[in-house]
Amino acid sequence: MKKRIVSCMLILGVIWIMTVASTKAEISSFDKIENWGNSVQKYVVNPIGENSAVVESLKPVKDNKIILPEIEINQAKDFYIAAGYEEKGASDLAVKYVKDINTLYQEAIKNGYNVTDDEILAHIEQMKKEFEVAENKDEIDDFIDKFENEDAYWKFQFEMLKKDLPIQKYVSEKERNYISKNMPINEVSEYIGDNTSADEIMKVQEKWDSEFEIMKESIESNYSYIIK
Repeated sequence: MKKRIVSCMLILGVIWIMTVASTKAEISSFDKIENWGNSVQKYVVNPIGENSAVVESLKPVKDNKIILPEIEINQAKDFYIAAGYEEKGASDLAVKYVKDINTLYQEAIKNGYNVTDDEILAHIEQMKKEFEVAENKDEIDDFIDKFENEDAYWKFQFEMLKKDLPIQKYVSEKERNYISKNMPINEVSEYIGDNTSADEIMKVQEKWDSEFEIMKESIESNYSYIIK
């Protein structure tokens, strides 16, 4: 069975930004991709991975001071605007998003959830396979076509995944631990116990979502932040 890939999430290389999918802004999925595809090109011409603040933000923090790269905020803001948000709302969401991402990244590497270049490349190869069989492959192709070529798109993704993959590892482990304490696990699925109903699964997932927000707020209280 083909599955629909939340393409904008994969495009940005992060795990929550598709809250924009529930926006009340009246803008089509195609137009979102069109707008974001055009906007993101400035971060390809001037590679985000070469930005000094981004490079510094990839290092373990000192004195619990986390750098929020301005280029990441601008990129996220452009995404939210492309998705239909007004300027002020897009700015607020962008700062919160970059704060969350960089905090979780620091927590991930502090707890040993690192990533190698080889792991990133392997993940990209898996993404390519998933793209080929995705229900919304046309949307993904439309976005990739905005780049000079497909290699340029994957180079862009490579930089995004430097933070995304450690976060995925860290958050997945936290979620798995939470689920295992609240739901029986069997060998077939990490989320479905032998006698677990769909309603029970949904309730546990909703509780985890709430727990995750509380966890982020608690972690962020331990840091100070510098936009750079």
